[in-house]
Amino acid sequence: MKFRFPSRRFTLLAGLLATTSSVLWTSLSIAETQQVSSGWAIAATVNEDRIFEPPLIAEIESIAGKIDPKSPQFIQLRKQVLNSAIQRRLALAYLKKIGQAASDGDIDLGIIHLEKRLRLKDQTLDDYLHEQSINLQELRHRIAWQISWPKYTNQFLTDKNYENYYQQNASRFNGTELKVSQILIHTKQQTDRTLEESRQLADQIKKQLQDAAIEFPEAARKYSDSPTGKNGGLVGWIKFNGAMPRAFNDAAFKLKAGEVSAIVETTFGFHIIRLDEVKPGEITWQMARPQLRDAMIETLLTFLTQSGRKISTIEITEESK
Repeated sequence: MKFRFPSRRFTLLAGLLATTSSVLWTSLSIAETQQVSSGWAIAATVNEDRIFEPPLIAEIESIAGKIDPKSPQFIQLRKQVLNSAIQRRLALAYLKKIGQAASDGDIDLGIIHLEKRLRLKDQTLDDYLHEQSINLQELRHRIAWQISWPKYTNQFLTDKNYENYYQQNASRFNGTELKVSQILIHTKQQTDRTLEESRQLADQIKKQLQDAAIEFPEAARKYSDSPTGKNGGLVGWIKFNGAMPRAFNDAAFKLKAGEVSAIVETTFGFHIIRLDEVKPGEITWQMARPQLRDAMIETLLTFLTQSGRKISTIEITEESK
């Protein structure tokens, strides 16, 4: 049996405080419109859900402190934070389609509970919004996510699914080690080749290997930009969550002994990987439970994001591109 997504739909809190919900939603919509018109820059829009600039900046500062907005670090972090914000909204769009997203009533109730907690600290909702660098629309999004995401994922985080997912991907979680070799064509450390020329070179090497026109160790010594090239491309033993880039490990752990991968692109360049030897691990699914949980959650988010993308419209402002 495989790890599967459910077809049945779950009903979240609905109908509670129906009259209050209607009034609260109307008042929030008016306030949101006022906030947008008062200078809240929009970084992107997913369907009709706006992603505002101040919460992105606040998240970047929580990660790296105050850094120069023109610095490469800031630009890279902003792309990552914005991408995460877009992913959440795509996921919510799909959850809404299948009837598993928080309702307006759920969100209104969440705001009421938040206000009660704030009153205990002599704070108002406005105080909280200012402190968090968010507006009411962003607050509603966050509460929707806090309700919807756990309700969806908790359906899958069961012993049976942990075991099934482990069986489907055993080498990733049981401590298996692979002895691998590679041919690496750098894309950033070479000044005598363009990116396209590097891609073409990798394609040519791959074809030579497929046509048996050259042996892998010889090709590594002749073409590889990695220091391992002089040793016939031998990298040594790796684990799935080891030091190699994720895309490299994903490709390597799909190979059988003796097989050569398709071309794999990472931040280092283009890799061609050969699996030389396999050393099976002995970690059980119970022992690997934390890693399984993380992987299953990542799989679920990817599924929701891809499904949401098919039914959504994404608009990114020029400044965010």
